[in-house]
Amino acid sequence: MAGAIASRMSFSSLKRKQPKTFTVRIVTMDAEMEFNCEMKWKGKDLFDLVCRTLGLRETWFFGLQYTIKDTVAWLKMDKKVLDHDVSKEEPVTFHFLAKFYPENAEEELVQEITQHLFFLQVKKQILDEKIYCPPEASVLLASYAVQAKLTLQSAKSRVAFFEEL
Repeated sequence: MAGAIASRMSFSSLKRKQPKTFTVRIVTMDAEMEFNCEMKWKGKDLFDLVCRTLGLRETWFFGLQYTIKDTVAWLKMDKKVLDHDVSKEEPVTFHFLAKFYPENAEEELVQEITQHLFFLQVKKQILDEKIYCPPEASVLLASYAVQAKLTLQSAKSRVAFFEEL
């Protein structure tokens, strides 16, 4: 009798100690976020949560990438997150990156957040020399980046100026 009670107690205490969630860190090009992810979640559940948090509707260009043993892989949407060959050490880290590039970015990237994430990723890849960009094109792209930044700052200054009136 005592053995049966002891075995039930140890079974129930084991049952309680198993975690129902694990911590996930998502790294974007300009931010880091942490989420509690349920053990049963599939890649799509986590991906959808990240996209909702970012306010991103043009999701089809992006994916969650992870690194294991110096190899990069993409999280599969239909497979449980922990069934991937990811580190079991928390927080489990994924990088939210563009997985596919549009043929015509000007027409296909509608949302401002989508354009911003693409810009940051392409800029980093050019600076890290992961993609080749001829010097002339680099200068042109840099001038566009400066122009966009100054235009944004100028717009903020005008708003502040008119608010003071």
